[in-house]
Amino acid sequence: MILNSLNETRSIEVMTIAGKKKGIIFLGKTFVADKAYDILDDAIAATKKDIDLGVAVVITPDEDQFRVWILVPDQMILQAA
Repeated sequence: MILNSLNETRSIEVMTIAGKKKGIIFLGKTFVADKAYDILDDAIAATKKDIDLGVAVVITPDEDQFRVWILVPDQMILQAA
């Protein structure tokens, strides 16, 4: 899913088994920041593999780039603040 802004999300910090990550809550689900791309088409292409595997992905504008956010299963979240 591609969002026009982060207005529809809530920013959080998430402690996962992989460490502390910048995250967002969108539609009741937690996503963590992955990579950023200069071109929207590059961000979309980079997420194709994850989407094919059934992983939920959100793309948002982030200053002059497009940020990819990956769904984190609840079992992987140790703490959210």
